Amino acid sequence: MLQNFYGIIEVKHYQLGRLRLQTDVLKKNTELREEFQNNIKRISGIEKVVVNPINGSILLIFDENTIEHSFLYLVVLKLLHLEEEIFKMKSSKTEVALKKLFEVLDLAIYNKSRGFLNVKTVLAGVIGFYGIKKLRASNAILSGWTLLWWASSLLRGENKS
Repeated sequence: MLQNFYGIIEVKHYQLGRLRLQTDVLKKNTELREEFQNNIKRISGIEKVVVNPINGSILLIFDENTIEHSFLYLVVLKLLHLEEEIFKMKSSKTEVALKKLFEVLDLAIYNKSRGFLNVKTVLAGVIGFYGIKKLRASNAILSGWTLLWWASSLLRGENKS
């Protein structure tokens, strides 16, 4: 089974001697498309190559006795210069959406308070308030101190990611 790399290259269909891939890097990139087609045709065992520049699909018809499909897939990754891209750390769509949400919230709080507060200081204040409240309300000193430590860490900027 060949590995899909979502958003980079995907195996759409594989059958003995026939491999269809889809990648966005070939869309609107005539230079890379021509370079890929010229180089892939030089590999022995490749019988036919069809690249669709509109949807970025690649159809490879090849001789399984000459070249193995998994090796051919690695060759395609190399020729399309995708080997580094597949190992880059990716942000999930949820992570990106949450970052944007917090940026908007941060800007709203900053503007509403006329530069006096931001999300970090509000969060540190809330955590600090509940830490003091826990310290005063019960003998559970550890949880109150933990909340105060989190609040001070936020303000010092120690937990940056």
